[in-house]
Amino acid sequence: MDTIKQVIEALYAVSGPLAVLAYLPQIAALLKDKQGASGVSLSTWLMWVIALTINTAYAGYVNGDRYFFISSASSLTGTVMVFGIASYKRWQLKTIID
Repeated sequence: MDTIKQVIEALYAVSGPLAVLAYLPQIAALLKDKQGASGVSLSTWLMWVIALTINTAYAGYVNGDRYFFISSASSLTGTVMVFGIASYKRWQLKTIID
């Protein structure tokens, strides 16, 4: 295997887990939010959860590329966390109001 290909594969392998860091500010903001995560579009985040679930399944079961799987699963994890926290905040606010 040539060196350029190895470098690209290594960068790809870490790109997913590093991208999860980009979710952390959103997660922190949601955890502090007291307004039911009204600034978060649940339908958009749900669409990303579904798309990344399919992407991760494809990576793991069809493609079989472990780097692709790690990258996909990492992004799926961050997306599920944002969607889950935002959904909980909406439910929590609705429960408090009702």
